[in-house]
Amino acid sequence: MAMVSRCGSNFIVNRSAFIAIVMSIVIVAVLCVLLANSRSDVATLKGDNDVLRNDNTLQGQVIAIQAFNFNRFNQVAENASRLNSLIDAGTEKTVIEYREILRREKNCDLPVPDDVAGGLLEYANRIRSSAMHTNSVGPDEADDRTVATSTLTYCQAVLWIKPLLAAIEKANNQLAGIRQIEQDRQ
Repeated sequence: MAMVSRCGSNFIVNRSAFIAIVMSIVIVAVLCVLLANSRSDVATLKGDNDVLRNDNTLQGQVIAIQAFNFNRFNQVAENASRLNSLIDAGTEKTVIEYREILRREKNCDLPVPDDVAGGLLEYANRIRSSAMHTNSVGPDEADDRTVATSTLTYCQAVLWIKPLLAAIEKANNQLAGIRQIEQDRQ
């Protein structure tokens, strides 16, 4: 009987050791699976982090370029505005001088021939209408008002010349600024 109990306890010990070994293997296997999953998650997070870092760098570059362009555009617009202010001041001075000179002219009130005056008026209206935006709210109504007839005098024509040339020069300054901006962008 002593022998049987020894064999029985040996069997119980071997069985307990076997269960402990199997449990250890299962725990190690579970830990290996968890480690592999966490390594995969770390690799995914690292990849996502790299993508976000690259996106942030690209966004920073775009923002820097836009800020530079805005600054440059503002400088060009300010320069054109300054030049146009100088043109306006010079034009005002010249028109005042012309008025003083023309006030003493005897033939100042002579009318410009109707063909010339009509052509100038038609050209001015064509330029104005091409610069105006169309009204998209409703249909354009026919203009059935009568046009006031007045004659253009030589003095009026002389007084129009300098402001018209100034307007052309101001437009040219703005166009030069736009060309410069486009050249800088390229």
